[in-house]
Amino acid sequence: MNQNSLDRRILAIALRSRRFAFAVFEGPDKLLDWGMVFYPLNNDVQRTAANKRIASLFTQLTPSEVVVGKARLLDSREDSGVRPILRSLRYEASSRLTPLHFMRRPELDKVFCRFHVKSKHEISSMLAQVFPELLWKLPPKRKIWESERPRMALFDAVALGFAYWQRLSAPEPTPD
Repeated sequence: MNQNSLDRRILAIALRSRRFAFAVFEGPDKLLDWGMVFYPLNNDVQRTAANKRIASLFTQLTPSEVVVGKARLLDSREDSGVRPILRSLRYEASSRLTPLHFMRRPELDKVFCRFHVKSKHEISSMLAQVFPELLWKLPPKRKIWESERPRMALFDAVALGFAYWQRLSAPEPTPD
């Protein structure tokens, strides 16, 4: 990995229908900031506040690139609440000439397969070991009858950023 790639600041965002989580990386092993923003589906005032939060993330953190988790939710329902936030992300990224990348779940799985972790909880536990400042946020392993805890979106955002850096640092395949 060259020095130029280490100067990048990556903003990773995991979108959900009523919240989004973000993680900011400066280099593959330096997690600068993380957090979650909640907004109700039916309240335009709260959604506007979420849009302002996205704008402030771009202003305060000045990311070099933005990585968004490409979920089925983005392809499906129009009223899921994700589309307005995604529009805001696209607007902020294009107005600041910041590249916006989408990463699908199979791409994440491919990266974490190298670390021999498969489930979301295993990935989150591994990330809590890599970034000990997240250890206190790690939710307990979910039972099959329980719904996913909202904090898992935070670990999804960290996983996106981590996987993106791992993809950048992977050696280029040589043509045969």
